[in-house]
Amino acid sequence: MKKSLLSTFLIVSLFSTLTFAQSREILNDKSEVKVEGTSSLHDWHCDVESISGSADVSVEGDKVTAVNTLDLTFVVKSLKSGKGSMDKNVYAALKEKNNPNITFKSSKATIDANGVVSAEGQLTIAGASKNVTLTAQSSVESGVVSFKGKTTFNMTEYSVEPPTAMFGTITTGDEVTIVYNVSI
Repeated sequence: MKKSLLSTFLIVSLFSTLTFAQSREILNDKSEVKVEGTSSLHDWHCDVESISGSADVSVEGDKVTAVNTLDLTFVVKSLKSGKGSMDKNVYAALKEKNNPNITFKSSKATIDANGVVSAEGQLTIAGASKNVTLTAQSSVESGVVSFKGKTTFNMTEYSVEPPTAMFGTITTGDEVTIVYNVSI
């Protein structure tokens, strides 16, 4: 009996130290993405209510050891500011009718000893694609892998004209920040 118990303990110990690669889907109910910016009137933000995508990650214990792929999709019409007129201006600026999604598709990712992921890939907004590097702090808790970070860029880099309101008297700043806490 002792020998059987010892063998079981050794097998469990061995498997708990192995690295497991898994393809996982985005957990929309545990993920948060926000777009933040400024205007001539006040700072603003839109919450992204529809996030989808997947990642192929390797996990060892409570650490992410590799990110093999990472693909994210944000539905433009799911950007919500709490102000219907602002939302309509955002959708028009992002050319939502022809480009209903904002996407990121990784081509390569590295992870450092502190769990910081640097994912290179294409960010596509309003039909314009740019090569970018997104960085995020990775973590594993109760089997859920999370990536938390932010990226800042100018809307005009993606041929997006910053929205205006009130016949141009309220102008939006060109710089926006996407803040993400995505769980898989």
